[in-house]
Amino acid sequence: MKEIPVYNLAGEKVRSENIQIEDFNPNMDVIHRYVVAFLANQRQGNASTKTRSEVSGSGRKPWRQKGTGRARVGSIRTPVWRHGGIVFGPKNRDYSQRLPEKMKNIALKDVLKTRILEDKLILINVSTDDIKQPKTKIFYNFLHKTGFLGNKILVVLNKNFQDRISFIRCIRNIENLSYCYVDQINTYVLLNNDCIIAQSEVFSSLSDICSGERNV
Repeated sequence: MKEIPVYNLAGEKVRSENIQIEDFNPNMDVIHRYVVAFLANQRQGNASTKTRSEVSGSGRKPWRQKGTGRARVGSIRTPVWRHGGIVFGPKNRDYSQRLPEKMKNIALKDVLKTRILEDKLILINVSTDDIKQPKTKIFYNFLHKTGFLGNKILVVLNKNFQDRISFIRCIRNIENLSYCYVDQINTYVLLNNDCIIAQSEVFSSLSDICSGERNV
């Protein structure tokens, strides 16, 4: 059993939530394969060069083979010449990798559980009254009081929170802070941030991920 602290926007601990997690060894092989596949899928693969058969220019021999005193040449599109074709240049290719859904679920579950066991995840209560005037200073002071200021932070939002736009205005200008909705989190964003701050309403969704009840 692990306790996750719940803070209000003033930086005060108001309660804690319990989640059933025991010490375990994360499956590093699956996590590594997920990260490799995720980064590969971000690649566009649209770098392309033209070979001598694709560049513009006549196919006519520039001058006759003998008698001019110049070096023999068969085409102005030869790679030896300026504006000629490129030899062994890059071509469009698909870098994408497909990972089984079961492996994605294992990677997400193991990384989230590890973050919780490392005390890198906290919950926050945000009410409408707290953000009547959405200012960056409000959340900046919260980070300062909780000791998270200066870290790379991921804020997990509740999509059903009626004042989520005002809350986003409070957090979006803070350096090294990113945000997403709970149904958008993945293994890479959890690994790529030092700590996670989630709205208390999404605790049940995070708990479902840890127990394996929610799939990617």
